[in-house]
Amino acid sequence: MKSNFIIIVVIISLIVVLIAGITAADKMGVIDIKAQFSQAFAHVPIIGEMLGEEEAEPPAVPGISPLEKENRQLNLQLTDAQKRITALEEEKTVSLKMIEELQRELVELRKYKENREQLLLETKELAVYYQEMKPQAVVKIMANLDDETIMMILPLLDTGQVANILSLMDPQRAALMTRLLLGNNPAPEE
Repeated sequence: MKSNFIIIVVIISLIVVLIAGITAADKMGVIDIKAQFSQAFAHVPIIGEMLGEEEAEPPAVPGISPLEKENRQLNLQLTDAQKRITALEEEKTVSLKMIEELQRELVELRKYKENREQLLLETKELAVYYQEMKPQAVVKIMANLDDETIMMILPLLDTGQVANILSLMDPQRAALMTRLLLGNNPAPEE
């Protein structure tokens, strides 16, 4: 009798464990017990009616999972970052073109400066020669020079030499040179 009791207890325990496992699987969503029972007992008159009377719950509409929300947000951030990168690349291209242009201008300005320095050096050498020459000879030479060249030489000569040269020049040209000299060396303010 004792062995029959043990067997009954073991069978009851197995049934309880089996029911607990099925209930747990149903709660976790692995199986749907109600749907299984409805299908299995649909042809049994009383049980089928009892199970069939319950309205089936509408299937759950899958919502947007937090991972999908985060994925969408990251995609938006990626798109924004790509737009910013494109804009920065365009700015970089414009900046590089400006740098190239400024470098060309700098090269041109350096050449201009070198040319001006060379011209100034040569003009100073000429001024030394003209300083030693008689004013009549300088006037004859300056008659064949353009105004800009004369205006570079005259300020480098002594004022006495400039006065002698201007006095021997054609009066109209001497007046022009005087005005140009005043433009280069404005009168001091009183």
